[in-house]
Amino acid sequence: MEFQREESALPRENRASAPPSSSAAAARSLPRKAFAFGAHRLLGALGAAAVIFVVVGLSAPAEAVPSFARQTGQPCATCHTNFPELTPYGRRFKLGGYTATGGTEPWEVPPIAAMVLPTFTKTKVQQDMPPTNTGGYPDAHVNDNFVMQQASLFYGGKIYENLGAFVQGTYDKADQRTFLDNTDIRYTRTVNIGGIDAIIGLNANNNPTVQDVWNTTPAWGFPYVAASLGPAFSPPGTQIEGSWAGTTVGTGAYAFLNDMLYVETSLYHPMSKGMLGALGYACGYNADYISNVQQGWAPLAYPSVAGLPFPAWQPFTQNPQNYTIACSSSSLANASPYWRVALEKNWGEHSLMIGAFGFYPDVLPGRIIGYGVDHYRDIGLDAQYQYISGVHALTLQLTHISEMQNLKGTYAQGIASQFIAANNILNIYGLPVSGGYASSSNPLNYLTSFKATAGYTWDHTLSGYVSYFHVTGSPDFTLYGNAMLGWLGSVSAGGLGGYPNSGPSAVGLPNGAGLIFDFAYMPFSKGGPEAWPWANAKIGVSYTHYLSMWGGTSNFDGNGIFYNGSSWRTHSATDNNTLFFYTWIAF
Repeated sequence: MEFQREESALPRENRASAPPSSSAAAARSLPRKAFAFGAHRLLGALGAAAVIFVVVGLSAPAEAVPSFARQTGQPCATCHTNFPELTPYGRRFKLGGYTATGGTEPWEVPPIAAMVLPTFTKTKVQQDMPPTNTGGYPDAHVNDNFVMQQASLFYGGKIYENLGAFVQGTYDKADQRTFLDNTDIRYTRTVNIGGIDAIIGLNANNNPTVQDVWNTTPAWGFPYVAASLGPAFSPPGTQIEGSWAGTTVGTGAYAFLNDMLYVETSLYHPMSKGMLGALGYACGYNADYISNVQQGWAPLAYPSVAGLPFPAWQPFTQNPQNYTIACSSSSLANASPYWRVALEKNWGEHSLMIGAFGFYPDVLPGRIIGYGVDHYRDIGLDAQYQYISGVHALTLQLTHISEMQNLKGTYAQGIASQFIAANNILNIYGLPVSGGYASSSNPLNYLTSFKATAGYTWDHTLSGYVSYFHVTGSPDFTLYGNAMLGWLGSVSAGGLGGYPNSGPSAVGLPNGAGLIFDFAYMPFSKGGPEAWPWANAKIGVSYTHYLSMWGGTSNFDGNGIFYNGSSWRTHSATDNNTLFFYTWIAF
């Protein structure tokens, strides 16, 4: 079932049919006014020494990369319980800049690895249309989609002395594009400060929280893989939950004191459309570019919209076009600060972390100048407990993110759009003008995201996970939709009602909740086959059950009964329930 393509707020990267998360995940997003989702990862002009190794990669969170095992001389199970979930040793390997050795040195065997990810996705009810971006996977179906979802090439490990990196490029089959994905480059030193041992480091990355070492923050949170051809409907996410994955450059410093206290501060910088395009994010042909720059000649450049009613931007959200919406339409307005603090205590077989993080992005909605900037404040609280003993590994995780939204720019654009529409203002081509990128009913909103996850792994081989997610927020009838306003719009246009709602919610709410179940078999976590002992694989099945969506359970969008190609029905939350089979093969 499909309304409009919305990136899951759960993971990612990790993208697609998963609820709010990291990753989550193909970055397909509603034109989200204030918060445009980017869904993939990127690093800007740092780390040329590592970037030259990247050709293609993976848009889900990174896993047990074989080059790490080869460099350290350790099996994947040393760093991971259920990859990409880290053990205490794995966290310290990452904090140390991926430079620990014990196996091969980078000049002996370059730390390069590869991976493929074949998948199969089935939703409870077939989607309204094939789940793919325009210009994306040509063989997508309304249901039962098999695709070689991604192929990867990684540079993962030591570069020289105290400099190391994890760099990932991506060929995304569903989007038919290659781009620079998760990237994390570090320079670290071990020092003694006033009698306290510490790891200190400088970091450059391309996604807020991709540098984090706990699996409670969005970039590496559960679910660890999601379908890129999954259903469109998912609750929205906060800014830190993937909105800037791959479309920003983060630089910062951190310290890990006394093997216990972690502190970090970073700044995330915007990137130009030209740079994003060069790195595989085709921003030059974004929806905002079409509607606000090219709308005068869009019908000529894109014949599939010729003859359709104006305003010219409307068909771009409803009909196939010759462009991609793969990257975020919005941009950071300036350098946006991020901070992180966490306290971890390890005793025997137990590990407990309690932490907090914050992100304060200033956003230019639609990259449109003249209407102001949106200001956000994301504050997250997280905790993780691990018990690792012999064949048993138990992980419990909690994450709560509260976001305050000052939608000054989005709100002003909405007012401008209403004025232009009311006065029938035309451009020099005699076509209606779009006064702004999007709009909201309120200048101030809030959004809250909560996730609780429990996982168990037996003998580093079999794993089972269950996760509950819940999103709530303030009502906004323009940002999220309003069935009554849609009905009145159809009557004022001479219709008889039943006009499609302008957003995914009939009641103007972002609220949604659900459960995710995941079971996997990892045959090589303790060592690969004799011919290539560093190989790794994960064969799994995931099921997402939606309890509610966009403020409702049945007919949540207010569009009423319709024929979806196989049956008459309304859009209901459980229709999006998704069965997902996947196989990670790394070598």
